[in-house]
Amino acid sequence: MRGGALLSMRAALAGTTGNAVLMGAAEISTPLGWVLLPGLLGVSARPRVAALVSAWAGVLVVASVIVPLVPGHRTDPSALIASAVSLAAAPVLAWVRRRPRSAAVVRADAPPDVAVFTVPAGPGHAALAVCGTPDEVGAAVPLRGGGLRVLVGTVAGATLATPAARRAIEQAFRRHAGRSRRSLPDLVDALDRVVRELAPAGHLRATIVQVDRAGVVEAARCGSPDLVTTSARRAALAGVPGGPAIGSTAPAGRTVATRVESDRVAVVGTGFTDAHADRWVRVLDQVAGDEDPARAAQRLTRGPRGGRRIGPVLVVSAAARPA
Repeated sequence: MRGGALLSMRAALAGTTGNAVLMGAAEISTPLGWVLLPGLLGVSARPRVAALVSAWAGVLVVASVIVPLVPGHRTDPSALIASAVSLAAAPVLAWVRRRPRSAAVVRADAPPDVAVFTVPAGPGHAALAVCGTPDEVGAAVPLRGGGLRVLVGTVAGATLATPAARRAIEQAFRRHAGRSRRSLPDLVDALDRVVRELAPAGHLRATIVQVDRAGVVEAARCGSPDLVTTSARRAALAGVPGGPAIGSTAPAGRTVATRVESDRVAVVGTGFTDAHADRWVRVLDQVAGDEDPARAAQRLTRGPRGGRRIGPVLVVSAAARPA
C-alpha cells in the first residue's frame, strides 16, 4: 500500500521537460542547472516515477548535446559524468525515502479470495482485510513515528463503483493522509472534493481511523456503521457520532473527529451491516477475544451462510501485548 504526498508522473515529467527548455533558452550549460530540478522532482515522487524522470532528464541532456539548436549541457566528460551520477542517485533516494513506510505494511497469509494487510498501530498492530468487491474502498497509511491512518468504506453509484474511481479515492487518501499535520476533518474535506469531481451523483460512506504513536484511537464517521469496541467477552458500539456521507449532495457541516476509549476496535462497511442485518454486532462479538488482528479481520469477511466475502474490515489492537 502506498502512502505519502507524492508527485504524479505527469507533473514530474512536465517539470523536467520545462526545466530543460528553460536551461537551453537561458544558455545555462552547467550540470547543476540541468539536474537540480529533475533531481528534486524525482526524490519527491515514487521510486518508479523517479526512475522515469531521471531517464527522461538524461535523454534531454543528451539531446541538447547532439542537437544543439540552442546552447545546451556542457559536453566535457566531467560535466556529463556529474549529471549521470546525480540522475542515477534520484531514484535511489526516492526508494530510501519511501522504504520505511512501505516496509511497515505486510501482507499476511490468507485465502486467495481475501487480502489481509498488517501494519503497526502505535504500540500494537492493526489488520485491514479487503475482498475486491465492486463497492469497497480500503487503504492504510503508516505515519512516521509509529502512527497509522486507515480508510474503510463503500461507494454508492455506478461511476464510483468502477475500479478506476475506487483506485482514485484510495490514492487521494494515501496522498493526503501521509501529511501528519492534516486533521481527520481535513482528510474528509479532501476526499469530498475528489468524490464530487469523480461522480457528482455518487457518494462514499466511510470511516477514517487514526492511531497515534501512544495507541490513542480517533475516528471520523461519514455515513458508515458505528465503530465497535471489543473485549475478551463482548463487542459494543463505540458511540462515535455519524456525519453525512462523503460527496453527499447536502453535507451537514464539518465532520468531527472523536476519540475512541478502547485499544481494541473493529470497523466494517455498510456491506457488512447490510448482509448481517440486525445481528451484525453479535457477529463481531464472536471475534472479540481473538488476539490476532489479522485472523480476526479475515474471519469477519466471511459472508453469512457461506456466501461471498464482505469487505473491507479493519481490526485494531493498539495496546502492546504483555511480555
